[in-house]
Amino acid sequence: MSVLHQQKRTTRLCVALAVAGGMLAIAACGGGSGSGGDGKVTLRVSWWGDASRDKITEQAVALFEKQNPNIEIKSSYSDWGSYYDQLTTKVAAGDTPDVFAIEIRKLGEFARRDTLADLKGLVNTADLDQKLLTSGVVDGTQYGIPTGANAFAVMANTSVFKKAGVPIPDDSSWTWEDYQKVSAELGAAGGSGIYGTQLNFNDAFLKVFAAQHGEPLYKDGKFGVSAGTLADWFQLSVDMIKAKGSPDANLSNELGSDSIEQSLIGTNKGGMGMYWTNQLSAASTASGGQIDLLRMPRDAGATTGGMFLQPTMFWAVGAHSKQQKAAGKLVDFLVNDPQAAKILGSDRGLPMNSKVLAEIRDSLPAADQASLAYVDKVRTTLADSPTAYPNGAADIPDMLQRYGQDVISGHKTPEAAAKAFLKEADSTLS
Repeated sequence: MSVLHQQKRTTRLCVALAVAGGMLAIAACGGGSGSGGDGKVTLRVSWWGDASRDKITEQAVALFEKQNPNIEIKSSYSDWGSYYDQLTTKVAAGDTPDVFAIEIRKLGEFARRDTLADLKGLVNTADLDQKLLTSGVVDGTQYGIPTGANAFAVMANTSVFKKAGVPIPDDSSWTWEDYQKVSAELGAAGGSGIYGTQLNFNDAFLKVFAAQHGEPLYKDGKFGVSAGTLADWFQLSVDMIKAKGSPDANLSNELGSDSIEQSLIGTNKGGMGMYWTNQLSAASTASGGQIDLLRMPRDAGATTGGMFLQPTMFWAVGAHSKQQKAAGKLVDFLVNDPQAAKILGSDRGLPMNSKVLAEIRDSLPAADQASLAYVDKVRTTLADSPTAYPNGAADIPDMLQRYGQDVISGHKTPEAAAKAFLKEADSTLS
């Protein structure tokens, strides 16, 4: 982000604060960076996301500054594709932000490199979901505070089902074979340009599928899925195309990089797709209709559905920040304050503070209400939340996408792709 852009963002924030808080807010925008003679503390805060996430985060930050006039926030955000490159560059230059967002694939790597501060005592965690909280622990230390909870689900575009005359499936007992059958029925009955489902090579999908086969995604710092299970997972997509339940390889590969707004369910061209629950609002808005959340199908004979709650992302504090107390105060506000929760909604996952959730639940938008109802419905069947992944795990999703696309394009058999992927994963993870 350019200096000019940052100055404009700070100016916008100061104007918002002046309107909301009068002269006290104006005073909060004065001065330079660091801890000056006036006792003001400056926190540098970074996150990734789109313009809508930036907007609501700035609103929450402005409220924090209004409540804490001695703390000034200098914020920056970028899109997902460039976020870690920028963050890594800052860390290498000794310019790590005081507070920043991080996801589970990178949490362990950053923690083990002495980049993250121990958050014990800095953030009140008494009312947070204790099982989900453990996801932010690396080697016994609380390095990350989850921003909220997510579950991976099948989203069903009800208007596509209705127009095709196909009933929404019973997700309490359906199998992958049922999923393929329903997708093929939608494709056949929906008409030209309508498809049953959009293919997906997300590692969360693989985690669910592998758990149904009794295998973890990671084990002892290595990839935990066997070649046979991985090949079966790739085969699902091959079979879906053969059954005409999804677009052909060319269109599927093109769709693979699109946002949910441009997905098949988002554009009303597909009946189903797999996404995180915090994406329900975006999918509903894009489609203009009702999107239902369904449980993930399971393998016939599986003893577990493999579904789980995962932190959408974490808030972390820089290990060498000179303002850790103030940084902890900001993180505490973002996860524990009801007013902040109302502003942020489920963009970074469903709130994980039980008291906050009870207070704001009835005022949440319809999509958030639906996500909460879904999580409540499946909660008793969920596996434990994941813990920090091995170093290099952030590269795994792109690898799965690449090998999956090779498989459906006919460049590799599922078996050959599984073998090659595991070899590459072994050299990537550490």
